[in-house]
Amino acid sequence: MIFGRRGRFERQRARAAASARGTPLDDFYAVDPPDFTADADAMAMIAIDLETDGLDARHDAILEAGWIGLTPRAISAASAGRLRVRPERKLSEQSVVIHHIMDDEAADGLAEAEALAALLPALAGAPLVAHFAEIERGFLDTACRRCFGAPFVAPFICTMQLEQRWYPATRAADGLRLGKLRARHGLPAYRAHDGLTDALACAELFLAQRAKRGDGPVRLGDLLAR
Repeated sequence: MIFGRRGRFERQRARAAASARGTPLDDFYAVDPPDFTADADAMAMIAIDLETDGLDARHDAILEAGWIGLTPRAISAASAGRLRVRPERKLSEQSVVIHHIMDDEAADGLAEAEALAALLPALAGAPLVAHFAEIERGFLDTACRRCFGAPFVAPFICTMQLEQRWYPATRAADGLRLGKLRARHGLPAYRAHDGLTDALACAELFLAQRAKRGDGPVRLGDLLAR
């Protein structure tokens, strides 16, 4: 199954790279992707979190990106980064209550294309770890198509999916939220909805999930979101 998924990924990536010539995505695709059959425990990864103005990538904006490097055994604090993105319209009151990014703070951010050009080198060549990874995947893909005319294709590990696959249980409606799962694995509570803090929280959850799973070898392809 891993070989079939790797083949599909490679074809999608090749098509994306062909359409990204002359854009910042060109350099992103110039970096070789990770091997799906390689030992994941020896692999450098990037945990990423996006703060957005809503959940619809077609209409809502990325406001902040936070990221931090890790392996399944350790987190690299020195690799952490954060950037703000300047939205094109006034922020919704509902989202401000959640992420606490005010209009004047957002106005000091980078334009979307500039922000993506700064973010992409940090993500190149690595598996990306996110909680409910479809949000990060969808917003990055939509933003890259809008700014560069080409899709964003990268391998994602979703800590929410891993929890469902590795540790199935009957849960409350909000039982798969990042904070709830961190508590379940004995991790401390952090203030949510900050890009870098949530990226760190996701990285720590992934390490806890992997440690609980045991020391048997795990290939990258066995971890990837489905």
